[in-house]
Formats: sequence, C-alpha cells, structure tokens
Amino acid sequence: MEKLLFVFKKVFSDAVYTAIALSVAINALLIQYFIFLKSTTLAVFLQSNIVTYNILSISSAILISILIGAAVSFLVYHLKLRQASKAGAGRSILGGIFGAMSTGCPVCGTWVLSILGIGGGLAAFPFQGLELKGLGLFFVGWSVYSSASAIYNYEKALCGCSAVKAWRKNLPFFAGMFAIFLVLSLPIFAVKYNFRFFFQPEKEHFHASVGSSLTDALLPEKGYTVNAVYGNIGPEMIKAGVIDLEKFKSVYENSGYPLTEEQLNILTKGSNEKITINQENSYFLLNFFWAFGLINKNPILDEGPLMKYDGLTGAGRFASTGGWTLAKSGAMDYYSKEAVLALSQEQQKELEDFANNSYRPCCNNSVAFSDCNHGMALLGLGQVMASQGATAQEMFEAGKYFNSFWFPQQYFELAAYFKANEGKDWQKVDARTIMSKDYSSASGWSRVHSWLQSNGLLEQAPSSGGGCGV
Repeated sequence: MEKLLFVFKKVFSDAVYTAIALSVAINALLIQYFIFLKSTTLAVFLQSNIVTYNILSISSAILISILIGAAVSFLVYHLKLRQASKAGAGRSILGGIFGAMSTGCPVCGTWVLSILGIGGGLAAFPFQGLELKGLGLFFVGWSVYSSASAIYNYEKALCGCSAVKAWRKNLPFFAGMFAIFLVLSLPIFAVKYNFRFFFQPEKEHFHASVGSSLTDALLPEKGYTVNAVYGNIGPEMIKAGVIDLEKFKSVYENSGYPLTEEQLNILTKGSNEKITINQENSYFLLNFFWAFGLINKNPILDEGPLMKYDGLTGAGRFASTGGWTLAKSGAMDYYSKEAVLALSQEQQKELEDFANNSYRPCCNNSVAFSDCNHGMALLGLGQVMASQGATAQEMFEAGKYFNSFWFPQQYFELAAYFKANEGKDWQKVDARTIMSKDYSSASGWSRVHSWLQSNGLLEQAPSSGGGCGV
C-alpha cells in the first residue's frame, strides 16, 4: 500500500499523467458501452437483472476502465524513466479483453462472446459473466501494482529484483493462467452439473393487492387462452432428448415452483387442453416452447437470420441455442432436427409474417432471429398455432399477451403509454402494432420508457415471467 500511495502521488502530481489516465479511462468505458449497445440497451439491462447484479456489473466495468487508465499512465511514466515492461502492457490489454468479453447482458447475450463462439454468451457462465469481470480486474490490477512497484523501486533505487526467487516472481502469472483456465471451463461444468446462479428477478406469483385495472388487462387473473392445444409435442420432445425430464424437473424444484401434475402430463402424456398462459405457468411455458422452437424443423431455423453467421457453427453461439442446458446432450444436437409439426405452405406463410414482424424488448431482433430464449419460445408457440390453422393476426394477439407475462414491466409501460398518449385501453390496441419494432423491440420500448419518464408517468408492475436462463 505504501508503494501504491507513493507512486500515485508521484505520477498524478503531474497534470499530463492525470490527463492520460482520465482520457484512457473514459475511452475504455466508452468502448465497453458501445460493445454493450451491440446486444441491448441500458434500460433493458437494468430492468432484466436484479439490483445486485447491476451494481456489480456496472461498478466493475467502471473500475476496470479506471485501472486501465492508471496502468497506461504508469507505463508511460515508466517509459520516461527507462524501457517500460512489456509484461505490464500485456496484462493491461488482457484485462481489457476480459472486460470487453463480459460486456453485455445475460438476457440478450454478449456480442464479443458470440463472435468468439461461446454459445449462450454470459448466460453460459454460472455467475453470468461476473467471473470474466473478475479476471479483468485481476489482470489490470496486477498491471497497476507491478508497474507501481517498478516505479517505486526505481525512484528509491531499491530494486533488488534479482534476489527474488523465480518461482515467487512468476507466481502471479501462473495463478492468472490457472484462473483463466478455471473460468473458461466453468460453462462446461455448469451444463453438466446444472450449477449456476440467476441474477434476473425471481418468478413470483401475482398478488391481488398489487392489481389495478391496467394490470388486470395485461395479466388477466384467468390467464390468456390460445385457440390451440398442446397435443403430443411434450412426449415427442422428451423422446427426442431436447428435454431431459429430470433436468427439467430439477430446475423448477430449485426455483421453488415444482412442476404441477398438469404440467408433468403435458410433458409426458400430451394434452388436448387449450394453451393458457397465466401467472402460475408463464415460467413453465417459457422453457417448454423454447425447447420446441429449438427442435422443430422449420425453414426459419434452416435458412433464416440465425444461419447468416457461419451456418450451424454460428447459430450455436446465441443465448437461445448455447443457453439451452436441459437437453440430453448439447443444444445444437437438436437444432431444427425433428419435424414434430410440419407446416403447409400457407401455414408457413402465416408463421413467417408473424415471426418477421414480432419483437421482444430484450433486443432489436425479430422472432425470426430468435437469438434469445423468449424469441425462440415465441417461434415455438407460433409453429404450434400455425399447425392448427391460426392466422398471423391470431399469433400477434397471442404474442402480445405472452410477452406481457414474460416482460411485465415493459408491457405495463407500453399499456400506460397507449392509455396516456392515445387514450386506448390495452385490449383495443392492435396486436400487430404492439409486437412491432416500434414498440416491442429494445429500442422501441426504451423510447416509450423515456416518454413516460419525462411525463412523470412511470409505475412499477408486478413481477412475473422468467429471465434469460432455464
């Protein structure tokens, strides 16, 4: 600590080095923010995760940027004294890389990890990317400390580095390499042993005391019923292996909401009951239709936007694919594999109208680009409805209510916006309009959120639905 205080005072007493540190720190933070905007928006990020995760994620990003600024200043100062350490520069760069890798949102994915081929993005890690931020802090902090030590020793003419045993000198390096190996291996263990933490709001039952006429319209007490039945898709998915029943059951037991007898029957025996989403089963339906959207063979999966990034290899990099951990084996083993429900040409046309023009407020991609679990679940729901003769308009209507249960805060605000701005009750707002990019995408909802905020009309909706993970 004495060394650090001495060097900080020595270096930053010069305005030039202070300016370098501030400039680099601000630019590092801006780079992380621009990477972040590739996958989501700040408003969606804050709404999608609990306060603890938001604080840890944002504060670590800021701290990494500040440390990078300090490290660069120290390296420049050291360069003035004598040749700067290449190792120190490398550690700063490595820390910045880990900071960039962890920039994104577990719900929407992360742009850098998708490029690197880590399926599921931050959702693939047990701590949803906080591990990577920790590694970033470790390496940048190590760079700052080692550079400060070198400057201190040089200034005090007390180097004595040769007296330090080689193994002690290199211990931080080996510890860092081991940490990298451990953290990058965590997703494999998380999938195998179903070990992970969730930082999205918990799935809670709706309490009538929170209700209002607006809430009742969004989340009707009796739920919203679709003019389609489950049929035999549950048993077919278990038979194919895209749902491992024991893994599926354990997720709900661990969440505190074990599967009901009705839900177990839907999975194991099939059901001719019409599909109804409500507060009690919205989490179940999210994973159920996610699995179906993933496995059912369809041109949208085979030829659509997900295939634009290196074909099947690229398609496996998204949260909707790499993030599915409840199968017998890897998620891409089941991607568009089984024609559980084959659609006619006319049915496919209706489905594509819905999929290409429907969005969800965690990103700016349509349902046809199902890069997250909510998008894949809507694609699965649309296929079930289309196979039973539903029109695109009926799918839009269903999507309007399914999204309301999965994204209650965002849709509560959309309903408030239409009521305040256009005088329309939620039931009367056209479903195609609601599901469009102008309102249901991340950017569309953020615009509505800003309008409500500027007019003092923001309220808190009851929590419901599910987060990005299983």
